[in-house]
Amino acid sequence: MLPRTQTHQAWTGLQWKECGFNYFFGLPYSADMGCTDNPGADIPPCRACPDTPAIYSHGRRREACSKPLGLPLYEDLKIVDQPTSLQHFATRLAEKAVRFIEQQSAAHRPFFLYVALSHVHVPLATAPIFVNSSHHGQFGNTLREMDMVVKTIANTLSRLHLENDTLLWFTSDNGPWSEKCQFSGNSGPFVGKWQQMQGGTATKKTTWEGGHRVPGFVYWPTHIRPNQTNDALLSTLDIFPTLLSLANVSLPSNRQYDGLDVHSILHTGSSVGHKVLFHPNSGAGGNIGAIETIRLGQYKAYYRTAGATACDGSEGVEKQHSEPLLFALNRDRSEGFPVPQSSEEYYTITKQVHAALQALQQDIESDNTTRADYARAPHAKPCCNFQLPCCRCHNSKLKSPCDYS
Repeated sequence: MLPRTQTHQAWTGLQWKECGFNYFFGLPYSADMGCTDNPGADIPPCRACPDTPAIYSHGRRREACSKPLGLPLYEDLKIVDQPTSLQHFATRLAEKAVRFIEQQSAAHRPFFLYVALSHVHVPLATAPIFVNSSHHGQFGNTLREMDMVVKTIANTLSRLHLENDTLLWFTSDNGPWSEKCQFSGNSGPFVGKWQQMQGGTATKKTTWEGGHRVPGFVYWPTHIRPNQTNDALLSTLDIFPTLLSLANVSLPSNRQYDGLDVHSILHTGSSVGHKVLFHPNSGAGGNIGAIETIRLGQYKAYYRTAGATACDGSEGVEKQHSEPLLFALNRDRSEGFPVPQSSEEYYTITKQVHAALQALQQDIESDNTTRADYARAPHAKPCCNFQLPCCRCHNSKLKSPCDYS
């Protein structure tokens, strides 16, 4: 959660200790980055892990979602299962979360628990009890199982009389992945209508509202009034400084932070959040990470637009805008009708947008930055046995679990 940190490789769960965690249980990356014996629902359909290497040899083109490496499940630095059973992963995650809370409660220790669910990312797989549990197909089944995990954690806090002393914060990382069709979810009214008319979709991998706008739910009975909705502009970057503030811990002073301490918004219902948010390119157009979309209050300015791949396979044309497209979200949340560039409103707001971009550049140039390279971590070995076709823990000559500590 430290902003402005440059990495050569995506962070994985294998670096848990370096990031301040005492314990880790989970997948080192997304659930679609390895094969399983019983693949969940995905488009295109995924094959099960191979029994022999022939399925991936002889120059045969591999399906986009099928990979020969068995998906590993780690507990600390040990692979405890490979390939992981996605059908049982959510249940195991809930059990580990409950056990952790019980242990901290028994020891009278405060705790921070981060539960990284694979739901509702493809491939969609659930425990048998949730099969056909929803009228909304496999996505609905998966959503019901996710609800079960959250409810299990909330009920545990209540059972141990911890709910009045524990902040429960639920959110997501991005909008629906539309090219996965019925397995992707729905962005509601945030459809990026202007982009739809150009082609492609305005969801995951784009900086349109349907790609970056996500739900957020916060529960804390003695501190937060129930059944209220707040329109304050917040970011997941705010979680870090807010939790430190609530724990009476000061932020390290050797760098600047893009997140805000929003505990007053949670407590009082104030609607004063960020005035400016910067949306980095996320894969649909431009260089990933480049800032070419800016939120300023209820306005959003795009210096580059592009559509992600839609369910039908179509893609939108990437366009760069020397003068940005400007949308007023308070009256056009579907982002369908840009503010006329000849209007006084456009002139006034884009002038502020230009100033915000300049301030951001100066802020980055004057800040303390960090370079991290986890590619050579000695324990980053995602295989129990490289001699087996899909890298399995069981049925190998090595003992299971595999220990790389």
